[in-house]
Amino acid sequence: MNEYDPTVKIIPRTLNEKTATFETPTYGALFDRCEKVGLPVLGVEFFTYAGHFNGEDIPEWRTFYTSRNNVWGNEEGAQLWSNIGTGAYKEKNGRLWDVGSRISHQLRVCSRRLKELSDSYHSQLCSVVGKQDFATNKRFMNGYTWLCYLSVQSFLMDICILRDYLAEYAANFVFEVSNDSQKSSITTLSGLRKYVLRNLNGEDAIAEELNEITEGDGWLKMLGAYRDLIVHSAPLVQAERRLFAIIKTIEIPGGQLPCISCPMPKNPQEIFVSRANGSMFENFEEQFNRYTGIGEGEADYIDGLEYCHKALGMISDLANKLALRSPVKPQMMVFDSTNIIGEVKVSRA
Repeated sequence: MNEYDPTVKIIPRTLNEKTATFETPTYGALFDRCEKVGLPVLGVEFFTYAGHFNGEDIPEWRTFYTSRNNVWGNEEGAQLWSNIGTGAYKEKNGRLWDVGSRISHQLRVCSRRLKELSDSYHSQLCSVVGKQDFATNKRFMNGYTWLCYLSVQSFLMDICILRDYLAEYAANFVFEVSNDSQKSSITTLSGLRKYVLRNLNGEDAIAEELNEITEGDGWLKMLGAYRDLIVHSAPLVQAERRLFAIIKTIEIPGGQLPCISCPMPKNPQEIFVSRANGSMFENFEEQFNRYTGIGEGEADYIDGLEYCHKALGMISDLANKLALRSPVKPQMMVFDSTNIIGEVKVSRA
């Protein structure tokens, strides 16, 4: 939390019950200072006027990436696709107007889902920090644990909606499809792969990238595997084993900060197949041991929040690359006498 001075306060308190603080010389240096302290930034919530403080309006949230080409890639991508929708509207291109607006909307939805997940982690942490039995690597479960995994599921489902919107755009406006009726019917990634990508391997840079990330261990294929597991097989929290939260710590200068991890399985496709073909249920003792975590190590799992943050960065980058192939020029919405009904009044608070 950074207010109107150089002091940055970290919440919750350290394990020795002290409030950790550091200072930033300028607003612009805040994010780099967080990294140097050992606290990578996932997103930033901006309170910029009175309405954000008194509850009249929602503070602005932006997902943040220090390791990518554009730290605000998601937010700027959402604005870019909104501008593509505006450009399409002015050229009366109905389908591009529609899909551009949907992509812009869904980029912001996924960013908001990430904030909800981060908030769930924070609530989970605050529910256990300060207790006498707070111990590193301890597994636990309470009501907030369920909310954390529910937030992970919501994110994974919404990001795959975005995936399919991008596939629909690519089929209709990026790649050549010989059959127009077939082109219009492509609204999912599976349709794009079946009717377009398989015929363009090596002929187009974006097609080549899409083929790479949707095959084998590609990150977009992995996203789809999580979505299919959740939608068609079982809730993430009980797909293979009962998922707990795990207590962790972060080393910072002068002490240790408490944190938590909500791990999710690395192998969603394998779990989906084992449930679909029934092999998971052939030996009840093995099934029960898997469910209770006997013999399972942390190497078999990845943190849910970290994975979702990374996935949103990659799909935002992909959305921005595809936007460069838009058949219309992005245009900012301008309000003037041509599109405003009635009088415009300006007031100073």
